[in-house]
Amino acid sequence: MFFFFEGFLTFFNSCGNVMDAVATPLWSSPPCGSPMPVTVCSVNPLFQLGRLYYRTAAKAYNMTRYVVESLKLDEIVLATAMSYWHTFVSRLELRRFDEIVLSASCVFLACKVEHYKVRLNRVISLVFEVSGEGDEMEGWRRMLLEMELLLCHTLNFNFQMIHPMKRIIELVPEKHTGVLECAHRLFLLSFMTPLCAKVPADEVAEALVYLVADGSGQLEAYAGKFRYDSVERREGIINVIIDALAVMRKNTGLLKVDDMIVARRKRIREQESSRPSVAHSSGGAESLDATPSAFLCE
Repeated sequence: MFFFFEGFLTFFNSCGNVMDAVATPLWSSPPCGSPMPVTVCSVNPLFQLGRLYYRTAAKAYNMTRYVVESLKLDEIVLATAMSYWHTFVSRLELRRFDEIVLSASCVFLACKVEHYKVRLNRVISLVFEVSGEGDEMEGWRRMLLEMELLLCHTLNFNFQMIHPMKRIIELVPEKHTGVLECAHRLFLLSFMTPLCAKVPADEVAEALVYLVADGSGQLEAYAGKFRYDSVERREGIINVIIDALAVMRKNTGLLKVDDMIVARRKRIREQESSRPSVAHSSGGAESLDATPSAFLCE
């Protein structure tokens, strides 16, 4: 086996304990960040995130979506895999792990949970561009299976995930196809945020429908349909979505919502322009002290 994999350490000293070190694939960029987290939103009653969290989550999301689409799987696999990813990151420091190795393990586990028979070698070939058998393939297999075991323990072997799409369909009348399509897009993009791991699925669904219905000027048609009536929490969910769209430079096609995104993007730029310069080590590399989990504050 390649020497690269010989240094891979066992994930557990005892059941559920995290190992002290993990080998990072040579091809992967290091999980870099800034020692000064920049919050991209105003005070949020749910949680606050930094730009780095969204960037890292987007990398995981794009890889997961690529695997799901390549294998022609249902989008529920994407939703479940990203729910696992955010739950893991909220409980353990991501800087100990490579986000792509974690993502590959999440999507492989999600395939099994959602009753898709997908071979691990197929996932490895898509993610790491390794084909056939041999030491390299076996090394990746061992690494992903070790990560999967740690993932299972981190999830407390609770693999069942509830996703908001069903509630979105219940809320939106058949004739409101534009609202449904936009809410569905936001549903998928919401998995770049930890909402799936922090907020009840139906509450996320209602906030997404509220945002789209309000943005399209059709909110009156939804009067009395919402079960969650906390304005503060709804605005908190919407703020997280707007933050993510601003950082990812995404638009909705709804003028009112897109104006919010543009304003948020401007605020982010202003925050960054007034931010102290990033500290550098003697080797000239950015500090690796900050991690996405450091930017997720209850």
